[in-house]
Amino acid sequence: MHKYWGKKPANDLNKLIEKYSDKGATVLDPFSGYGVFCCEAYLLDRNVISNDLNPSANFITDQLLERNINISKIKEEWKAIKEEFTPYINSWYEFNYKGDIIIPSAILRDNNDIPIMFKFKRDGDRKSTEVAIDHETAQAFIEFEKSQQITDWYPTDSLIENSRISAKKGMTIADLFTKRTLACHARLLSLIETHSSGKELKLLKLAFTANLANCSRLVPPIKSRGPMAPGAWMTGFYIGDTYIENNVLQYFENRFNKTIKGKEDYLSFFESDGDLLGKKERKSTYSITSDDAKNLSVPSESVDYVFTDPPYGGAVPYFEQSIIWNTWLKLAPDYDNEIVITDSKVRKKGATEFELEIEEAFNEIRRVLKNSGYFSLTYHSLSGLEWKAITNACIKNGFELVDFQWLVQKSFTPRQINRLKSIKGDVLVTFQKVSSIQSKHLTNKEAKTLFLEKIEDWISATPLDTNEIFLRIMRMIFEEKIIIEEIDLLKILTANFKFTENQKWTLNDEL
Repeated sequence: MHKYWGKKPANDLNKLIEKYSDKGATVLDPFSGYGVFCCEAYLLDRNVISNDLNPSANFITDQLLERNINISKIKEEWKAIKEEFTPYINSWYEFNYKGDIIIPSAILRDNNDIPIMFKFKRDGDRKSTEVAIDHETAQAFIEFEKSQQITDWYPTDSLIENSRISAKKGMTIADLFTKRTLACHARLLSLIETHSSGKELKLLKLAFTANLANCSRLVPPIKSRGPMAPGAWMTGFYIGDTYIENNVLQYFENRFNKTIKGKEDYLSFFESDGDLLGKKERKSTYSITSDDAKNLSVPSESVDYVFTDPPYGGAVPYFEQSIIWNTWLKLAPDYDNEIVITDSKVRKKGATEFELEIEEAFNEIRRVLKNSGYFSLTYHSLSGLEWKAITNACIKNGFELVDFQWLVQKSFTPRQINRLKSIKGDVLVTFQKVSSIQSKHLTNKEAKTLFLEKIEDWISATPLDTNEIFLRIMRMIFEEKIIIEEIDLLKILTANFKFTENQKWTLNDEL
């Protein structure tokens, strides 16, 4: 239903919820994000507290969990919107191709916004046709685009400068779109607000925000598959030498249909005879809060089970990237209290701040969790920086290891896809809150020596992939309650062991 990051597989979450909590129990996710865990817990009759500081995350979760929605009404509203929107879209997108007026589904443009190719499908065609745009047609469209005035509201907020995510000085939200897609999104939002209201309006806005990146300048072609083979917006605001500008109406209708399908699937748990719990038995509640995770408005020792997917340090600067949604929704994030590592010089959010704030957040988890209650977390980082923050915070706050396993996420980050040596998926760790807090501190030198000895023993017996080595090291850290300094496992592996063609680590005979 939306492009928010970090969705976890529902089946794995169901098993966790049923294993570590009972019906009627109170469960919490302090970094809820998209809200998948909270949705699954609510369907399994748990009382849910979904918390996130990012307002767009809470907006998504609110639409995900809402039950009082009239699907027939929203479908009728969309018909009226589409009828009024179509002529406006056509005035922007129509091309004359060999005497026929066609409406492209996508246009390939260069980084000067010059149209290069377009893709379309005539009625009755099984496949789309891709056609090069001649110079005269391209120039005519550029002149047309320049001459148009956008009369509907759109956000003009500046991006937070951050070279790592290609947010350059002076860039605004509007710069992420062509004038055509900016105008069409602005008109679409205006029509949504004119024709809809209440819960249905919010669901339409969910589909609208899910469409924004798809129809921006942030969609690169996968050139190895062809000049117009569509890629996907991943992270950051990088605009390549060419990009695919998708038809706002066609892609919004696709997002709308997916949103409705997701909503109908969700409502079916409550409205059909196949309700897993039965209408009379279901008593669960949910609340969506926007607290700073370091200062939750949750009573002490009131939560039975906590699950969370904490911030990955600098892997995804969530708030900076969510600006593409927050601004169109007119939502204002609390940037000061976001737990993150960012290259943005204006934010002053570095490694030291991240470690301190993660420890504060985990201290809050300990405070609200009942004695002997369970706490699960998942993360995938291999950098010593995020290890240090997250593992140390767990150990310092008296969480005893209960289970350690691999969780294959629904989608991979670009870093995981592109780097063979990187881990694939997430580590899932479950702890129990214990009364006594114990730990032992290792210096960098001591930790490195220990890791080298263990890895050498393991791969002397059998070659191991990065995932397995990572799992074994992390299990050892948690079981032995080792407080570590900044140490990078991947650097240790690369410097001391050999990575084979079948993606396994072995002893390096040369060394």
